[in-house]
Amino acid sequence: MLVRGGVLGLTLEAVAAEADLSKPSLFYYFRSKEDLVGALAVEGLEREVKVLEAAVTAAASGVEALAALVRARVDLYAEDLDGFRVVYLWPQLTGRQSEAHQSRVLALSGQLNDVLEARLQADARAGRLAPGLQPRRLANLAWTVAHGVLSLGAGLEHSGVGTRFTLSQLRDEACAVLLRSSGR
Repeated sequence: MLVRGGVLGLTLEAVAAEADLSKPSLFYYFRSKEDLVGALAVEGLEREVKVLEAAVTAAASGVEALAALVRARVDLYAEDLDGFRVVYLWPQLTGRQSEAHQSRVLALSGQLNDVLEARLQADARAGRLAPGLQPRRLANLAWTVAHGVLSLGAGLEHSGVGTRFTLSQLRDEACAVLLRSSGR
């Protein structure tokens, strides 16, 4: 229903009817559509963090982990831009993010950034990271770069406009720039 009608057209009454539930049954779990959308977003983010943490951990170095994060994040959502919208765009459109969404997003993104930062600090100690670069900032930059590629794809897909470059091409170019500028 969320994909078909968007977050602005979503009502708990319609969800209850679609799920063949009574309204009080649905209201027992979700007091508002913000809570419902937030729960969906947290579920998607938990799945994403597992995928990204595995990619970051499997990388040969912290610098490689930057590119691994971008690749894994773009690949995860490239064929599921609606999933990206649910996790990152629609909670903002409801006008109020649920408390569960706010607390889980910070915890999960912090958890992933901690893993990536530790890998990059090891690279810095071993001289594999360009001098002066801040590991936490690089972790945030990799996350932001992937987010930008996906936001572009989601926005253009929604408007029906094609892209000059595929998401994979943009992903690969972003990874090459991160690797070159970080010390490889």
